[in-house]
Amino acid sequence: MSHKLLGLPYDQWIDAFLPIDDSEVDYTNYDRLFDGVVVHEKESEMYEPLVNALNGTDILGDFVLAETYARYDKSDKDKKKVDGGMYPKGSSAIEQKRTDWATVEVIIECKTNDSDPFDERASSGIPYSGTKRDTLGQIMTYASTVFEYQHLTHHFGVVILGSQARLARWDRSGIVFSSKFDYKKEPAKLARFFWRVAHATPEARGHDPTATRILPGSADYKTLEAWKAKELADDDYVARRFVKSLTDDRPWWRLQVTDNKHGTKEFLVGRPTFAAPGVVGRATRGYIALSVSDQHSDSPFVYLKDCWRVEHDRSELEGDILSYLNGKGVTNIPTALYHGDVEDHRTISQDFCRCAKSGCIAELVEEHEEQAVMEELIEEGAAEVHLHGPSHGNMEATSHAASDQRLDDDMASTQGDANFTSVADGEPGARKDPGTDGTRPRESSAPSRCHMKSHRHYRLVVKEVGLPLQEFPCGRILVWVIRDAIIAHEDAYKKAKIMHRDISVGNILIIPPNNKNKKSTYQGLLADWELSKRLDQYTSEARHPDRTGTWQFMSVHIQDHPYAQVEIADELESFLHVMIYCAIRYLPHTCDDVGDFMYEYFDDGVRRPRKPEAEYTCGILKGYVMDKGAIFTSDRVPITFLRSPRGPNSAPPTVADEHPINSIFDDLLKRFSARYSLADKGRGKQVSSFKAVLDKLRMEQELGAEAGEAQSQTSMAGLFTQLPKYIARGVIAARDALLSSSYVAAYLAEMGTKNKSQRPAESPERLYEGIQTHSLVIGLLNSASEELSSEWPGPEDRLPDQLNPDYKPNQPTKTREKRTATDSEMVGRVSSKRRRVDRSRA
Repeated sequence: MSHKLLGLPYDQWIDAFLPIDDSEVDYTNYDRLFDGVVVHEKESEMYEPLVNALNGTDILGDFVLAETYARYDKSDKDKKKVDGGMYPKGSSAIEQKRTDWATVEVIIECKTNDSDPFDERASSGIPYSGTKRDTLGQIMTYASTVFEYQHLTHHFGVVILGSQARLARWDRSGIVFSSKFDYKKEPAKLARFFWRVAHATPEARGHDPTATRILPGSADYKTLEAWKAKELADDDYVARRFVKSLTDDRPWWRLQVTDNKHGTKEFLVGRPTFAAPGVVGRATRGYIALSVSDQHSDSPFVYLKDCWRVEHDRSELEGDILSYLNGKGVTNIPTALYHGDVEDHRTISQDFCRCAKSGCIAELVEEHEEQAVMEELIEEGAAEVHLHGPSHGNMEATSHAASDQRLDDDMASTQGDANFTSVADGEPGARKDPGTDGTRPRESSAPSRCHMKSHRHYRLVVKEVGLPLQEFPCGRILVWVIRDAIIAHEDAYKKAKIMHRDISVGNILIIPPNNKNKKSTYQGLLADWELSKRLDQYTSEARHPDRTGTWQFMSVHIQDHPYAQVEIADELESFLHVMIYCAIRYLPHTCDDVGDFMYEYFDDGVRRPRKPEAEYTCGILKGYVMDKGAIFTSDRVPITFLRSPRGPNSAPPTVADEHPINSIFDDLLKRFSARYSLADKGRGKQVSSFKAVLDKLRMEQELGAEAGEAQSQTSMAGLFTQLPKYIARGVIAARDALLSSSYVAAYLAEMGTKNKSQRPAESPERLYEGIQTHSLVIGLLNSASEELSSEWPGPEDRLPDQLNPDYKPNQPTKTREKRTATDSEMVGRVSSKRRRVDRSRA
């Protein structure tokens, strides 16, 4: 949460966030209001006098303060309980003295000592003291939980620190604290806050007027109860999951989506199937929604995505991107129905942004897409990547929600093995970019800018409701679904000239076959196009980091070269990482420590030393696997996937025991290994000098749908004979620009007619060709999952999740530096967010 905290003088804070006319209130009546509050004693001895003091006045109007420190909300699996809060009269929290996250209006946390969660002296606002950081983490967790239970634009809180207090306001941009004040000496300040917040409109208190809570006895409540009582067909997975979302431990809602073309549509929802934890960030939530405005085909259900998008001048709304892709005939993607910004909901914390350093510019973020998105990717991270399911506070992640990873600003530098750790471009051990110069541009001398981002509330409705990729029924279907997602990626690239740039396990969905249609089969969908980019926006040199997406699934190249543009080979590598991720968690294999592998391969990262801001490169194990072209444990023991699980005393696996997916991994990994071996030889740098010439060829050949008919295989053969002179000039990566799909098809045919032992050894250059376009990889996955389907095991190869449910990427089994996580963890505690860590090695 570095640089997401601000402080304002009390008077400026109260007038900015609660501009309520209280000129007729005589605050001198409350001069000795808090004399009875005991300080420097036990915290529990502070609660009752504070609550009674305010409840004994006319300050709170229709609200009451309740002390709730002893009892947690029964619906909260984590059993959190905040010290106190302001609740509407009639709330069960008042009589039961029990925390109620669904109705609390203001949270109150009391500390007997100066455990101040905000430090004006620190440029980030985060205190250095562990105790103070604990307080910050604690109140951030409470605020996050309030946002989880309610539909809010912002939320207020009070932190009591002995005889002093701070006011707090959260929105999706950050948290703004008031200056500290002594509420015993200046009781009017605390009285004024509670009077104003109690007499403010629901919208001023943070409530979203487009989200109406469904209460027992209402017509909507009866509609949803009727759905819960229905007998549903076994294969009606959408309706079944909708009913499952109607839990008693979360409120139900009627949500509005206003579309510029279709007007306002309304939907009924229960518990979200996915909800990114934390307050700060895009706060994506996904719902299976019952449409009450109209019907779609034979199903009343749709998927509704609610998020707070980052505002910047070059961004496109995800709904507009999807509509464009739908219009271009891109297959295997969701169908956009309705979308739009939600009223005038916009964060305002960033409007008060001030930097500690002199000359620092406070400005809103309508600047650069890459910088804005990269800064803001903190909110969803491994929450969706790793922490699925009820045990982590969400239901199954039936999701169109994105998950993204971000760098930690506060991690110490590390010394690394030059073979695996990219320390700085041009230094020993730095990987080169095979095809594009991804080195960092010269540092700008311009003043640093405010790190807070401007967010707009946004909703999107799509037709399809998919299952999360992790619910694949067997290994063959996993490969099939990923193949479909790559076809979608190829279609978008060729037909619409758009690059997805956020391939992750959360962005690939499964549509099961429809039993009513005997010809239907499993379908994969590539979702979450929010971070996609039109190819005509690509420039020869990225001025800002283009490293957007999900850290766990980024290519080694993009992790090592944040200023490089994402290319096809990077995206195909991300698909490979997704396949490895699912296989290591759900298929039988020889890896004994799944948690260690998950951390080392997916979550680890190495910080570049001597950089003015935190910048991280690929983790050691991931780099080693891509270099060697085979999957290893962190102890460098090869991993083999098996047709069925081994017993504790099983003999070493034989060839007959090996899973067919091994062949896919072998083929793909040797191609990516070839890519990086060519880069290590320096050829990638040579290739980049010819990029301007090759761009034209690439547009003509790879995007040639409008450029004319594909050249014949005969003419391709003629071009192929010219390749040696290009090779002599170092233009290895250019060969794919000269190869049409017809040649790739012929190449696949050749590969398919010979068994592995008969194939001639392929050069690194030729291996690299296969991942410069989509065709070979699609052909490989299609051949493996369809033509060779009889060689695959059935559903018996699908195992329960082998990753410990208590796994937290910031709590690895080995000693490491701290990483960032949720916004309660940005201060150094519990994790559920993106992480990049420093790797210490003895």
